Amino acid sequence: MQQGQVSTEPGLCRRNSGLAIETRYIQMLLELDYIPWFYNVFASAGHWVLLAGYLVIPGTFTSLQKSKALNESLENNNVGHAILKSIQNPPLLGISCFLLVLGSILMAWLAWERRNNYIWLISRLFIPTFLNALAGLITTLVNIYTAQSGDWSIMALLTVIATGLSMVSSLALIIIYKFVKLERVKQEHEIELNARFQRVLPHR
Repeated sequence: MQQGQVSTEPGLCRRNSGLAIETRYIQMLLELDYIPWFYNVFASAGHWVLLAGYLVIPGTFTSLQKSKALNESLENNNVGHAILKSIQNPPLLGISCFLLVLGSILMAWLAWERRNNYIWLISRLFIPTFLNALAGLITTLVNIYTAQSGDWSIMALLTVIATGLSMVSSLALIIIYKFVKLERVKQEHEIELNARFQRVLPHR
């Protein structure tokens, strides 16, 4: 190959020319090494906050059907008071809700900030969120069928719905970004290489 000629191999540069080939897919791969460290720290913190929220909620479960407060309040036509009394550790419920909201806000901010790097979003946000939601759902079901003897309280039902929605949403994002968006970028990468339309930048 002559001086100044650029190789069309993916991600390669010609040392004798000082030029490097760069497609959108390669940009995403290279960007992984230059994303500021605090984004990864915030992502890990967000996962742990969400997981903590998932694991704390089951501690607030109790049986509405067997609750004395429920029976007494129903006699007085005070259903709202019954529900409140039938929840164990209301402060713990508040902490759990705070953790879930905080984690969701943090994850949403990170997803917006790094929205152009599909690889980072999939590996750092969507997959861990899915796994944590799955862990929260399993923990909730285990709590229901062990500590609560299979008795579904309102809090248990709401927790299963919340963790289930979180798990389904993150799984949907994984499918969309990994098998649709990222796959499209990879196809563009192959087309650009084959057509030799790739952008050529000075190699640093």
